[in-house]
Amino acid sequence: MSSTDIHARIRRYIADPTSDDFGELALAAHHYQYTRNDVYRRFVDRHPAPQRWQEIPAVPALAFKETDLESAPAADVFLSSGTTHGPTRRARHHVPDLALYQHSALTGFQRAVLPAGARRPFLVAAPERHSHPQSSLGAMVTWLREAHDSTAEPSLLLEGAVECERFATLLDALDPGQPILVLAVTAALLHLADYADPRGRSWALPAGSLVVDTGGCKGYAEQLERAAILARYRTLLGVETSQVINEYGMTEMCSQLYARGEEPHRTPPWVRSFVIDPATGAETPLGHLGILRHLDLANLGSVVCLQTEDMGRRTEAGIEILGRVAGAEPRGCSLLLAS
Repeated sequence: MSSTDIHARIRRYIADPTSDDFGELALAAHHYQYTRNDVYRRFVDRHPAPQRWQEIPAVPALAFKETDLESAPAADVFLSSGTTHGPTRRARHHVPDLALYQHSALTGFQRAVLPAGARRPFLVAAPERHSHPQSSLGAMVTWLREAHDSTAEPSLLLEGAVECERFATLLDALDPGQPILVLAVTAALLHLADYADPRGRSWALPAGSLVVDTGGCKGYAEQLERAAILARYRTLLGVETSQVINEYGMTEMCSQLYARGEEPHRTPPWVRSFVIDPATGAETPLGHLGILRHLDLANLGSVVCLQTEDMGRRTEAGIEILGRVAGAEPRGCSLLLAS
């Protein structure tokens, strides 16, 4: 299969998952990478040749810190977040096809959050492309703004801090008849809650508004359970659990998973996520704890199958993401708020 054919077929599959066979596309993407990526080929050659898509070898996400994994010259390189107190090496994701990345990010968001064509005011406390050009989340936020934001108010996230006073002023001025979308790293909203609580301030977002958060408690002083985070949002912004959607993503991965309220995360059709027993390397039974592995067709330009350091368990409804493996480095764009 030619390079043009595999790119086109994956794009069609993301737009319409009935257009092709996932397993065939996954094996074709693996073969494309095997023939074009010397580092990946040497890694794969240490494993039995996959006959089924479930047997495609998973590259540890940590490898993105050690080497450049690309199947074609990169159009852009995204770096994982870091702070002066964090690791000196940052993961590098070489992305040859930004249009495929954008197609995956927008389509995933439109399946889980806002339908294509919907526009509403955004309040953003997250990286953006112009302020954080090496951030994959920054690229995605900019694409989402271009597709859906009807006002383009500048982000409330500065380098190392969230502008709580300006955030409060914008919340004070909301039109009660106009639903909005708050898009923020979780730590930014928790810092806003810390600002508002002693001042006796809180808000009620207009009916139909949504909150999309990402990054967990990284960059915040406490590690809070999801239920506690949702309770703080309810007090701060007057939103019910069903109005809050969590985004899970990685610098090394071109697609995202989303979870509404306290529900598990769900993968888009072009991603398959597994929970792996670290002792055996086999998939765990339903409900058992393990390490997350993702097979993402949108990762055509780097490696299609990633072994993470995130813990989780599979349920009948999706994937419960339960934090990092003990001893793993903290990561995520919420680290932009770490002191």
